[in-house]
Amino acid sequence: MSFTLEDLGLAYRKAKVDLYYSTTPSLFAIADYEDKLQVNLTDLQERINGEAQDWIYNPDFLGGWSLVPKAIKTKKTDDGTGLIFASPDDEWQEIIEAEKEVTAEFRLMACCCLDFHVLSALWMLKVGSLFDKKLSSNVHGSRLRRNRHDQINELALGSFTPYLKPFRDWRDGGINAMRSALQDKKEVLALTADVSSFFHELNPGFMQDPAFLQLIGVELDQSQTKLHQLFITALEAWAKLTPLGKGLPVGLPASAVVANAALFKLDQFIEQQVVPLYYGRYVDDILLVMENTSKIKNTHQFWDWIFNRDGGKELFKWEHSDSSKEQAILFKPDYLETCSSRIAFTNNKNKLFVLSGAAGIALVNAITEQINQRASEWRSLPNLPDSAESVATDLLKATSHIGEQADNLRKTDALTLHRASFALNLRDYEAYERDLPPDSWKEHRHAFFDAVTGHLLTPIKFFELAQYLPRIIRMAVACGDFSYLGKMIKALNKLTETVKDHCTISIKALQSSLQYQQHEWWKTLYDAVAESIISSFPHKLCGEGENAWDEFRNTLQFKKHLESSLLKIVGRSGLQGAHTRLFSYDLAHIPLRFIGLPKEMVSQRGIVARSKLITSDAHELLHGDIVEGIRILVHWLRFKRGIPAGLNFATRPFSLNELYLIAPDPFNSLHCAKLNQVMQALRGFELTKYKMPHWDKSKRVLQIPDGEPKPKHTIAVSSWETSGPSFVAAVMNKPDPDSRRRYQRLSRLINELISRPDNSGYLILPELALPPQWFIRIAHKLKGRGISFISGVEYLHAPKKRVRNQVWASLSHDGLGFPSLMLYRQDKQRPALHEEQELFHLAGLELSPASQWTQPPIVQHGDFRFALMICSELTNIRYRADLRGKVDALFVPEWNPDTDTFNALVESAALDIHAYIIQCNNRLYGDSRIRAPYKERYQRDLLRVKGGNHDYCITGEIDITALRQFQSSHRSPGKPFKPVPDGFAQDMAYSRKELPKGDS
Repeated sequence: MSFTLEDLGLAYRKAKVDLYYSTTPSLFAIADYEDKLQVNLTDLQERINGEAQDWIYNPDFLGGWSLVPKAIKTKKTDDGTGLIFASPDDEWQEIIEAEKEVTAEFRLMACCCLDFHVLSALWMLKVGSLFDKKLSSNVHGSRLRRNRHDQINELALGSFTPYLKPFRDWRDGGINAMRSALQDKKEVLALTADVSSFFHELNPGFMQDPAFLQLIGVELDQSQTKLHQLFITALEAWAKLTPLGKGLPVGLPASAVVANAALFKLDQFIEQQVVPLYYGRYVDDILLVMENTSKIKNTHQFWDWIFNRDGGKELFKWEHSDSSKEQAILFKPDYLETCSSRIAFTNNKNKLFVLSGAAGIALVNAITEQINQRASEWRSLPNLPDSAESVATDLLKATSHIGEQADNLRKTDALTLHRASFALNLRDYEAYERDLPPDSWKEHRHAFFDAVTGHLLTPIKFFELAQYLPRIIRMAVACGDFSYLGKMIKALNKLTETVKDHCTISIKALQSSLQYQQHEWWKTLYDAVAESIISSFPHKLCGEGENAWDEFRNTLQFKKHLESSLLKIVGRSGLQGAHTRLFSYDLAHIPLRFIGLPKEMVSQRGIVARSKLITSDAHELLHGDIVEGIRILVHWLRFKRGIPAGLNFATRPFSLNELYLIAPDPFNSLHCAKLNQVMQALRGFELTKYKMPHWDKSKRVLQIPDGEPKPKHTIAVSSWETSGPSFVAAVMNKPDPDSRRRYQRLSRLINELISRPDNSGYLILPELALPPQWFIRIAHKLKGRGISFISGVEYLHAPKKRVRNQVWASLSHDGLGFPSLMLYRQDKQRPALHEEQELFHLAGLELSPASQWTQPPIVQHGDFRFALMICSELTNIRYRADLRGKVDALFVPEWNPDTDTFNALVESAALDIHAYIIQCNNRLYGDSRIRAPYKERYQRDLLRVKGGNHDYCITGEIDITALRQFQSSHRSPGKPFKPVPDGFAQDMAYSRKELPKGDS
């Protein structure tokens, strides 16, 4: 059986995403390949299906290799003098004066061509998936994506499952096993280990060994055997072109599948012969927990015990190095020995913990605390310092090794923690770049760039954190900070010259590297910088921006190295033409999908005009289901000139939550099938129809299936201020003059809420509380803690001087088979009197709803039924009457100075609707509260807040089951609520009825 063009189209689709998210993607290599995608894939198809195989050895097919900075190694790490330099330049000067030889260590990375990447993705789909399926469930890292039926998910973007959950499962499983055993008074051994230079030392020939295929239980048909042979031969041929002459290409995603398979016998031996309390493997990182029944006291005794298991001496042996005192444990199954692989557990990350009693529990608890702290940092919204003067201090702390603490059992090395701290710091600045206008936070950003230039772009720090430089460059260019870009390029030029002048080059896993002393490693670095500049280059520059860019281009530091890289990439098309090309292929800094989202949702910086997009027809390359799903999406987006190339082969497709923004009538059950087609086409996810949000037959109740019914819900009510100037800016459709401080305040409020242990279910903010482009980011952060989000958003501007005033609710649901979010938007139908006057007075605007209703819509989220009204809508007695007996709660976001009138309305509504009233007002006026129809007066305000100098939120618990039980009695009981109003029983929705609670 031959492989079809459609097979290769799916393979390219996955390979593009795998490569885009790799450490060193070549964006323009991808774009060049996609320019003539059908021709390239047809040519590759003919070669794969043909008889000749000599093409597999062609260097043009295999691609090359590059050197990526890893570490600066000095002989003296601690001279005992206690001398510490504040200046990195002074520290470096002292090092080169004290030491004759400083080594710059590099990691060898693959620069495989796109044909090789497509072949490798095809192999993963057709052959690698068979090996992956045979692996134990204890193997967590680099597992291939599968659907709910455990079949390889061909339609999903990318080849692998997202790394975060498997990593957490691997880490937490070992810790939980230790804690459980220690609590049972057992003595515990915990081993953490990884293989030294695993990919560089592993030769892939074993994958074709018939004995190994029989051992792992994989049977291949004729076409699979041919593809398997081509791929493994290509891996071996590539290795021979490198200085190492062996190993797997680091940077080719399929290498991880081969590496996982190589340790199959190790998994089998540990599970069958050691039978531990816990065993988990994350590619080559091993975590083993077992009961210490043999009273093992040290590492040597542990390995002797392992060797003495049945088959242990055939699989493992000690290796003593002549050049060092370090011992290594070799893993040497027959199938690896025959291909000359050396799998050794040697490095200093390998540790054995001997734990018992209270001291053991204390250690595990300390590690758990660090895990939770780091997880909380990643879950939180960005929180930059109040003062730009503090930026350098924060960056210095993030790039310092002093005082680091481990956040997993392996007592992770300081370098890994060092990188994580800096990544957190950089993530905060990137969030500001996405969410705020550049001018609103330029002081903080410029201070950050100065700190990067002074502290990061120095030899030792840069070699540790080089992978983050492209992200920093993209942020500077996207914000038009060309003068600071110039400073960073100047520092980078100085850095590369310093390394060339004072360092000997070494390559990790290569014994002798002197012949590569003249390797031009910096060219790869400048190519990456050039691609980062183009991918984030503003589509339009103002006069000031053009002058700043011209000034940068005329500087010496630009011409020294960077100019040749840029000219090589852009050719005659110019920077903006090159950026448009990347944007069209969904390879630019700004995702292509932003062009289809409502303008109020995303910044328009970097978004190319629709008329300039490159289009493509991929119907011959992709499965019919994908083609049809993309066509539906294009119809929703109203593209007139064809399908943008980056929609067929997306790197960052629309999420389900975003599709709710663009799909027409997304909660109509008739349209659910189309939504399902689009989601399968974009992400390979199959929606479960009966679990998707949909209107009931009356079109009155939006039903959102969401897990098991909950008798009680915890509601977080915010005390949040939106200022007058922010209101005016929203009305005038101008940038908020207070946007940075407002963003900081909001981040701190949300971070404080998600750090609480009281498991809030809902957070409500007032009317007009935040810009709409912030909403989804906050909703996703809250989702991580299981919190649904309800908030008023600033006015949405429509043509003909109309605006919308909407409340948005981001609510969890089960439609994808795992927790997901959906966005529900509801319009205010008529403006309040003062609101109408202000809109007209300031900008000649009128309020006009995007969707109209005569009865307040009802949301049934799981089993919880509620309605939403915006401020003055609460005064409409007809609306309140329509909700009687139909809801458990009413959410009312407000901007209301007349708290006395609304006090009476809220107290009345709680009794006549006989429901919980959750009112959230602007902090300027206060009286945010949860009101309940309890009999006892002191119980009726579950919470009530007013005033204060700072934003905050407080939580209250509503018992909807108790309310329903009370309302379901034929005659109202004596407690705990006030009797239902006259006629309530006839109005009560049948689905809300509960078995009444008896007096006994």
